[in-house]
Amino acid sequence: MSPGRHRQRPGQHRPRRDATSADLRLYWWGHTASALGSAFTGITLPIIAVVHFEASPGQVSLISAAAVLPMLLLALPAGVLADRIERPRRTLILLDTLSAIAVAAITAGVALEVASIGWLVALCAAQGCVGVFLETVYFIHLRQLVDDAQLGAVRARLQAGQYAAGIIGRLLAGPTIVMFGPAAALAVDGISYLLSATALVCMTPVAQTLRPTAGEPAAGLGAALRTMTTGMRFCFGEPVRRAVLVALFVPGAALAGVGALTAPFLLRVVQVPTQAYGWLFMASGFAGLAGSVLAGRLLAGGRDPRGVLLASSGAAALAGVLLPAAGGPILIATGLAAVGVGLPALFAAVANVAVGPVIVADVDEGTLGRILAALQVVGAASGLLGAVTGGALGELIGVRSALWVLQLGALAAVLLSVPPALRAARRSRRAAAPADLGRTPAADLARAA
Repeated sequence: MSPGRHRQRPGQHRPRRDATSADLRLYWWGHTASALGSAFTGITLPIIAVVHFEASPGQVSLISAAAVLPMLLLALPAGVLADRIERPRRTLILLDTLSAIAVAAITAGVALEVASIGWLVALCAAQGCVGVFLETVYFIHLRQLVDDAQLGAVRARLQAGQYAAGIIGRLLAGPTIVMFGPAAALAVDGISYLLSATALVCMTPVAQTLRPTAGEPAAGLGAALRTMTTGMRFCFGEPVRRAVLVALFVPGAALAGVGALTAPFLLRVVQVPTQAYGWLFMASGFAGLAGSVLAGRLLAGGRDPRGVLLASSGAAALAGVLLPAAGGPILIATGLAAVGVGLPALFAAVANVAVGPVIVADVDEGTLGRILAALQVVGAASGLLGAVTGGALGELIGVRSALWVLQLGALAAVLLSVPPALRAARRSRRAAAPADLGRTPAADLARAA
C-alpha cells in the first residue's frame, strides 16, 4: 500500500457513503432550519444595534468585523483539528448546541434590557468562532454521506433549501420584530440550532472517518506550521487551482465592495423607493434558489465541474456590470437594478455548488479540513479587502464610478484566468494515466506535511 493511502486500524471501518434518503431528508431539514434562523438574526442584529442601541457606523462595523475576524485568525488551525475528527456528526451536534446557548444568552439579555453593543459583538464573535469549525466539519460529514459523484447534486439541494429559508426568513423577520420584539426574532435562531442538532441526532450514525496513519507530522512549531499551511500549498500549488482561485475570489472581493456600496447607490443615486428596496434583495434570493436548481441539473448531467465553475464565475462577473448601469426613469432604473442584483446571484449560486466537486476531485480524507480552511481564509481576506476597497473608492470617485471599477475589474480578472485554466484542465485530463489513480496532489501534501 502506498504511503499516502489510508490504512485501516483495528476496530475502524471505512466511512459509509450510502446514506438513506431519510438521512438526507433529515440533513436537509436541519440545514434549512439553521439557515432560516440565521436569516432572522441577520435582519435583527442591525435593527437592535441601530434602533435600540443607537450604534454609530464605527460600532456597526465592529459588529461585522467580529463575525469575520475568527475566520482569518482560526481557520487554518481549525482545519488541522477538523482533519483529526473521526465522528463529524457528533461534532456538528456539539457546535449547534453551543450556538443555541450563545443565541439564548443574547436573547435573554435583550429581553431583560441589559444587553449592549458589547453583547452583540460577543455574539458575532462567538458565532464566527463556531462557524469556522461548522462550515468545514459540515463538508467533511457530507462527504461521508454521499460519494463524490453525488456531491454536487446533494449540495445543490442543500443550497436551494438555504436560499428558500433565507427568503422566508427575510419576509418574516420584520413582522416578528414589530409584533413580538427583537428578542423573539433572536429566539427563532436559537430554536433553529436546536432543530438542526435534533435532525443530526436522529440520523443513522456513520462509521468513523479514516485518517492517514502514515506521514503524520512530527512535533515542533515548524511541523505545526507546515501542517496548517498544507491547504494553502494545495490551493496555490497547481495552475488550474490557482486560476480557479482567481476566478472565484477576485469577483468575491468585488462583490464585497459592491455590497458595501449597493445601499447608498440604490437609495441615494438611483433613488429607489424605500419600500421597494427590500424587494430587490428578495429577487436575489429567488435567483440564488434558481441557480441552485440549475447547478444540480448541470452537474447531474455529467459535465466537468471545473468547466461549470469557471463558466458560472465568468457569467456572474459579466452580469454584475448591469448594476452600475442602472439609471433613467425610476421604473427602468429599478428593473435594471433588480437584474443587476439578481443575475450575479444566480450564477454565483451555480459556482458555489460546483466548487464542491472541484475540491474533492483530488483530495483525500486526511487533508480535506485543511484545504477547506485555506479556502475560508482566502475568502474572508478577499471579502474584507473588497469591502474596504469599495468604501474607499466610493469616497474618492463616487458610488457609481466605484461600482464600475469593481465590476469591470472582476470581469477582467475572470476573462484573464478562465482560458488558461480550461487549457490546463484539458492538459491534465489528457496526461492522466491509470498508474496515477492511486495518488493525488493532496496525498503528496499529506506526506510532506
